Amino acid sequence: GIERYVLGVLLQTILQYANQLLRQVHDGRYQLYRSDEAIGRVRKSGLELGIYDSYSMGQRSVVSLSGGEKFLVSLALSLATSFVVQSKNGGMQLDAMFIDEGFGSLDSQSLDQAIDCLIDLQQDGKLIGIISHVSELKERIDHKIILSRVNKETYISIE
Repeated sequence: GIERYVLGVLLQTILQYANQLLRQVHDGRYQLYRSDEAIGRVRKSGLELGIYDSYSMGQRSVVSLSGGEKFLVSLALSLATSFVVQSKNGGMQLDAMFIDEGFGSLDSQSLDQAIDCLIDLQQDGKLIGIISHVSELKERIDHKIILSRVNKETYISIE
């Protein structure tokens, strides 16, 4: 029906932006595409996603991605969805985004690439909040709110 058509058009636009972001990580290894294959027993008529892997030069299911790869793809899709929603909704601005975890599943190169992508967004005027325990993030982030717990009491410090 018309709803599925509209969702398909929006999904295609989201994938274009997500793929632009994915070109910045893993040397552009992954590219998202719409798939007609059903995952499990549920079929959504072309609203499924697949991954093209330039290393193996083949297509694969998003289910086959590792934890770090899934995090980067999810981050790209989230950022792309935010951008498309803002552009389609009469100029509504979403100036803040909070990301909870996932960074711990990245190798050091992927972590650097993800942080660089987020820094680029921040320089465009976006507020990016990261909730994480990964020590490498502490070194790269200028402003931090640190929560610590001592003897059942929580302390907040701002750096």
